[in-house]
Amino acid sequence: MTQPWLIRMHHWMRSASFTMLFVATGLHVAGTDFGPAGWALLVALFLIYPQLQYRWVCRLDDPLRAEMHSLNVDSLLLGTFVAALGFSQWLAFTAILGTLSNSAANKGREGIWQAILAVLGGAGLWIAIMGFSFSPHTEWSATVVCMVGLAAYLLAMSNFSFLRNSRLRQTRETLELRKHELLSANLDLRQSLEEIDQLQVKLREQATHDPLTKLYNRGYLDSTLEREMARCRRDGVPLSVAMIDVDHFKSYNDCYGHPAGDTCLKKVADALQGSARRASDLVARYGGEEFSLVLPNTDSFAAQQMAEAARQAVEALAIPHEQSATGWVTISIGVTTMVNGQENSVEGLMRLADQALYLAKHDGRNLVRVAQDAQPAVAAGEAGISLENPVQLIWKEAHACASGMVDEQHRALFSHANDLLGAILAGRPANEVTEMLDALIQEVSAHFQDEEAILLASGLAGAAEHVAAHQQLVNRVIEMREGLQSGTVDIGALFQFVAHELIVQHMLGADKELLRQLELQV
Repeated sequence: MTQPWLIRMHHWMRSASFTMLFVATGLHVAGTDFGPAGWALLVALFLIYPQLQYRWVCRLDDPLRAEMHSLNVDSLLLGTFVAALGFSQWLAFTAILGTLSNSAANKGREGIWQAILAVLGGAGLWIAIMGFSFSPHTEWSATVVCMVGLAAYLLAMSNFSFLRNSRLRQTRETLELRKHELLSANLDLRQSLEEIDQLQVKLREQATHDPLTKLYNRGYLDSTLEREMARCRRDGVPLSVAMIDVDHFKSYNDCYGHPAGDTCLKKVADALQGSARRASDLVARYGGEEFSLVLPNTDSFAAQQMAEAARQAVEALAIPHEQSATGWVTISIGVTTMVNGQENSVEGLMRLADQALYLAKHDGRNLVRVAQDAQPAVAAGEAGISLENPVQLIWKEAHACASGMVDEQHRALFSHANDLLGAILAGRPANEVTEMLDALIQEVSAHFQDEEAILLASGLAGAAEHVAAHQQLVNRVIEMREGLQSGTVDIGALFQFVAHELIVQHMLGADKELLRQLELQV
């Protein structure tokens, strides 16, 4: 296994420098009584130790860390060597400067202090064991070897530092280049992801939107109706759907050309979209010149009002149409309402809306018509109100009770309620609608007074509670009138209260039951 560059460089430098010290020391002690034991120690220190140290470091899991510790061992051994030779001037200078330079180059200031302490420790250990001796003289041959060896050692260290710095610089330059390449690749990737996101948005829009009008398309309309019909069945809320057709559009295309026809459809689509003010309302292009309007949680009365607003919005565009009786582009609208999930399929619901659209066209176009089979929110169920159209209350003989006077007043209230609704749908001025509502409130109050006189005179059980209910109903309708003027109550809620709670539940329910009990008592 190849060792790190620093380990190999240190092994080479240690082997070369220690060999140089072995030669210089040999020249210095030559001709003295330096015995075999001394030579054995020199061989062990300068020739064998560097090889054993390298082999030991190479076997460890963290050779770099072990190499840094070996620098301190080098300093310790060289301190012992210097003291053993009596602090020979050039040998001591060369050994100490070499180990300090190596430690400084590899460990910085901390390495210098560690090397000094290690040298002193090694020298002190020798002195403690063998005693102190001081012989600073160095043989001239050893001095020359030390000078040349020390210069070569320092130059080699400088060269190694240069090579190391060059490699670091090249590494930094390579990293910087890779960084720029990575940033460039990251930017390209981000741009690609943005393009993919934009493409996905376009694909989703193409899958769900009509390319000409930018409205939702037929596929999205069908899936939305499936969800809303399921919610209608689950939560018991009404769901209204309108089918819309541009009147005489074929003749418009023939007269003005297909580009003008496309522009006309775009304007109509924008007007329809503008009339759908709630976030839950959905406007879609059904196909050709036909559009659809889905109105979740909307009863028949409110749906007819919204359809009428859409019709007026298109008419207000005042798009010239020479082939139209009005002289302008108009639309016909058919409305149907699903209540309590009575429809089983989207096709069935759309068929009812299409039938209502046919009625609008049959009756002269530029009209709103409601499907005859649609069940309005004001229907009375078992109470017995029947509707010849979804927004008109029809009196039937089955509604009659035991009192002729009460029946006559009930029929009059039916008539006044229908007049009020007609004024609302016709868009009569607010003050006129309010006057009709005030008249209806007065008539209801008078009816309640006549009925209370009959009930209280009879002493019938429950009469007092019925009178209290009368007062609550009158207070409620007065509150709704005030809310209508302040804008906190809409027309649909008002008519729902009058038709359903006042007439259906109370007059045809509670009144009829109490008068039946009165008849049995008599």
